[in-house]
Amino acid sequence: MMMELNLHGEAHAVATAAQLQALLARSHTLAQCELWLTMAADAEQGPALCMLRNGGNAWLMYLSPQDGTSCHSLGDEEAPGECSYLLANGQLDFYPEAWCIAVEPCYQAMAAFLRDSGARPAAVAWQAD
Repeated sequence: MMMELNLHGEAHAVATAAQLQALLARSHTLAQCELWLTMAADAEQGPALCMLRNGGNAWLMYLSPQDGTSCHSLGDEEAPGECSYLLANGQLDFYPEAWCIAVEPCYQAMAAFLRDSGARPAAVAWQAD
């Protein structure tokens, strides 16, 4: 299945796990990044998985317009504070530390999203928005 990975504002076609892994490795060289993995054929209608990363902090957002699903990753619910994330458009956003999970599980979730044709990755704890 063909998907699109938008790596901090730069679109890339992705059809294989190897292509995805190469782009994720490239993203890891950036101090901060915004990643969107979407169905390339119809990005507005299909599910999307977003990852924001700032160093070792990362969190995921899953959106599925077809069924109205919107949720974010859930890490340590008792983690205090917030983490800043630089978006591709230059905007600086802040999100709770409680939403953060390790970077590697985020990458694994991206791989599962590609492999499972846009299904919400089951290995991540999610909280509805």
